[in-house]
Amino acid sequence: MAKNKKNQNEEPISEEVMEETTETTENTEEIEVEIDPEVKKLTEKCDELQDKYLRLAAEYDNFRKRSVKEKELAYLDAFARAVSGMLPIVDNIDRATAFADAESEMGKGIIMLQKQVYDVLEKMGVKAMESDGAEFNPELHNAVMHDEDDSDNKNIIVETFQKGYIYGDKVIRHAMVKVLN
Repeated sequence: MAKNKKNQNEEPISEEVMEETTETTENTEEIEVEIDPEVKKLTEKCDELQDKYLRLAAEYDNFRKRSVKEKELAYLDAFARAVSGMLPIVDNIDRATAFADAESEMGKGIIMLQKQVYDVLEKMGVKAMESDGAEFNPELHNAVMHDEDDSDNKNIIVETFQKGYIYGDKVIRHAMVKVLN
């Protein structure tokens, strides 16, 4: 080994300094290897408790998210049931409007009532599905009749017997339709 090592811009390192550095490094390694068993137990216990805490926190977060989702679904279901209970009344108003004389006072009243009912449904976010001429979709429509035709128009709705209604993405009532096959 050379007695004096010299780096650029540094003074030569003596052999004594190198020996002290080597001894310090060896002592440090000895300290790291010798771990008190009680400290090791406490460290393991701390790691175990931290893992338990993290799992509990994650479980609580999942519970909170699930509760919010269930509350939203309960509201949506209650809303859909309330609106579906009113839909037979809307159907009867539509039937009355079809036979109403627009010149008579009673006919004008029925037409105004129909407009008012549709305005309320629109404000609530409930929309009537337009089905005639649309392609049949089993998620939105209930086919109660089929009509045979040789044309290329397959799965097209030719007649709507009862309007369907949706609220956002949820179908409140499926439309009852006649489909062309």
